[in-house]
Amino acid sequence: MRVKEDKEKSPVTIRYKALKNGNQSIYLDCYLGSGQREYKFLNLYLRPGKSKEDREWNKTQMELATAIKSQYIVDIQNGVYGFKDLNRTRKLNFIDYLQRMSDDYAKSGQKACHTLMESTIKRLIRYKGKNVNFNQVDKEYLIGFIDYLNHETNDFDTRKADQGRVQKPLSDVYKEALFARVMVALNKAEREGIIIKNPGKDIDHKLKPHAKESTRCYLTLEEVKKIIETPYWPKNDVKPAFLFCCFSGLRHSDLLKLTWGEIKQTADGQYQIETMMKKTKHSVAVPLSENALSFLPERGEAKDSDRVFPNLPDQPGNADARLKTLIRHAGIDKKVSFHVGRHTFATLTLTYGADLYTVSKLLGHCNIRTTQIYAKIVDEQKRKAVNLIPKL
Repeated sequence: MRVKEDKEKSPVTIRYKALKNGNQSIYLDCYLGSGQREYKFLNLYLRPGKSKEDREWNKTQMELATAIKSQYIVDIQNGVYGFKDLNRTRKLNFIDYLQRMSDDYAKSGQKACHTLMESTIKRLIRYKGKNVNFNQVDKEYLIGFIDYLNHETNDFDTRKADQGRVQKPLSDVYKEALFARVMVALNKAEREGIIIKNPGKDIDHKLKPHAKESTRCYLTLEEVKKIIETPYWPKNDVKPAFLFCCFSGLRHSDLLKLTWGEIKQTADGQYQIETMMKKTKHSVAVPLSENALSFLPERGEAKDSDRVFPNLPDQPGNADARLKTLIRHAGIDKKVSFHVGRHTFATLTLTYGADLYTVSKLLGHCNIRTTQIYAKIVDEQKRKAVNLIPKL
């Protein structure tokens, strides 16, 4: 009796998709196991015509598609894409993988990325612990982490909470940045064949953390001139420090620690600040314009280690309260804090022709998308200026 031979089903099938122009796009339908599929479009297509030229074209396209299909089958069987290498994902610890990425950031001098990844790791451990392998990092795990971030606070030290310190929820910007680190790691793992697919790609875009675009307060050049012309009597560094901030882009925290030794003279006789930003631990070199230099106090006998603005209030709230008085006397009806000086620097430089990349570097931004917020502000002001022309 002849036994019917079972044919093993191929994990890769050539399929076709009709295009509007009548052609058919060729793609591969790859079965990955456990009900998972992946589609690979090959940038190959068949023509509908029956001419000799079209037949030759279609024959060549099918030969290419068949060759690619064969290679994909071999690759799947060899585990090149990680389709069948499930034991590897079970053994690899996700947290350890993130830690190696964090260490690589530190070694390559990417301090901001290193700091952010370390914070991400700490929160992931608090969320589900250290013993999390890649096969446990699925869509539900990631959605749970997003929910955890939505209820997390900005303080890891419970002792500070016991001392009466208010624990604030994480900002939308910070939640977006933390989750982005996880996505970067999973994309890397996908490229390396450790996982089949980044499960975060299947999460609804609306569920992912998003930074809301906020309206940023800034000063126009005319308003800056008003502040310059306004007398300010208290013997502290609030007025010159704020104006210096408007022309250098430094934060209050950076002004506090700025020393004379960090103001360097370049080979062409110009001056620039070479410092590490306190918030991001990111090193920056900020050239100083004549406007910025004009608001530096006299150095006198000050040493390199001496602060440039020694009388600037240490607490941001105290500095902002004194600045508020100055702004009121200048006749400016805006809610101005020291950080508005940084916003002002960004909008002024973009308004007067600086490109987005250069401004991003001057501000020490790790992500140029942060700088794009200021570009949108400038574009909006340009539109308003154009619309001031009366309709004829």
